Amino acid sequence: MALPDQELQTILNSGGINTIYLGGTASTDKAVKNSELASVDTRVSAIEASHSVLLDAASTASSQQPTGLDTPLQVEFGPLQTTTDIDISAAGAITFKTAGKYIISPFFQYGRTGATGTSVLLNRYLVNGVQSGNTLSAKIDNASILVPWSSSIQFTASANDVLTIEIMRDSAGNDSGGLFAITPTVGTWNIAPSAAIQIYKAV
Repeated sequence: MALPDQELQTILNSGGINTIYLGGTASTDKAVKNSELASVDTRVSAIEASHSVLLDAASTASSQQPTGLDTPLQVEFGPLQTTTDIDISAAGAITFKTAGKYIISPFFQYGRTGATGTSVLLNRYLVNGVQSGNTLSAKIDNASILVPWSSSIQFTASANDVLTIEIMRDSAGNDSGGLFAITPTVGTWNIAPSAAIQIYKAV
């Protein structure tokens, strides 16, 4: 004859409990077996792995400034980096070696020095040399202003697609401004780069 705790263990192992009563409170939740929890852990690990950072890059330049009005400048993000899925050149060109969905997260710090009036600064994304999406803008009317800007977009790439980002001083404003780095006075703090970027592989 099976003991009560043995019978309960058999039922629990089956994962088939539909109703239990604890202190007069009913629950219709099914008991979860270890095998089911392991399956959930596997799926979570797969999602985390698929969203890991493929590339993390930052410019070491103290500033990135166009040479004049209506003259675009391609933004760079530091030295050449090569990965299995993507490469980024020292000039800032991102080449997708593997087709798929990616998350692109750039960060810029707009500013200007030694000028009057209002500067109109623009940026845009280009895929294979052709603009994709809207132009983005910032207006700066003071040399003491620094405007941080960040974005996060999903990009579906074909193999060998090349993504670049440009900034420009629009002729509607003053011929000054660009991207500027800030070095904290406290030496234990990392630099705030003029431009940085992170790229993830999406699910």
